[in-house]
Amino acid sequence: MNYFRLFNVPEEFKINKKLLSENFYKLQLKFHPDLFINDSKLKRKIILEKSIEINKGYKTLKDFSSRAIYLLFLNGIKTKKESVLLQNNDFLIKYFSLHEELDNLKKNNFDKIQLNNFENKIEKKILNCKNIVEMEFEKKKHDKIIKLIAKLSFFEKLQDNLKKAYNTYLRQIN
Repeated sequence: MNYFRLFNVPEEFKINKKLLSENFYKLQLKFHPDLFINDSKLKRKIILEKSIEINKGYKTLKDFSSRAIYLLFLNGIKTKKESVLLQNNDFLIKYFSLHEELDNLKKNNFDKIQLNNFENKIEKKILNCKNIVEMEFEKKKHDKIIKLIAKLSFFEKLQDNLKKAYNTYLRQIN
């Protein structure tokens, strides 16, 4: 099943998210399992599987990184962002300092200025990666996209770790 066809959106990286959402809700209204409660067990099973596929497809196309990896897959490139990142030691060494910066934030009880600067730095790196991914998809530079998705994943995970650490800190002081 091709998710782009399922949601009737062009098979391109840049998608119309409003159209994607509208078509998702139309499909959900048509295939929601609650609408088939009185049908046969077999039909309920088929509808449930279709509903799961619709949800999975929507989640895949809605998410930037998942959509990129899925589109690469449709172009014959199988990749996992985690494995590509592990192969890119130069990148990991270059950005190891960001983990040290996060550790310093924790040690300094999340100093507001340092926290703001760090959040802005990570957000800029995420936006930069996303912009370059979009440009590289237009140029069909799949090798570059794979590396960029790995970097993006690293920055998003770092951003997530920051949020978790900060929330833990806030719970401890309250």
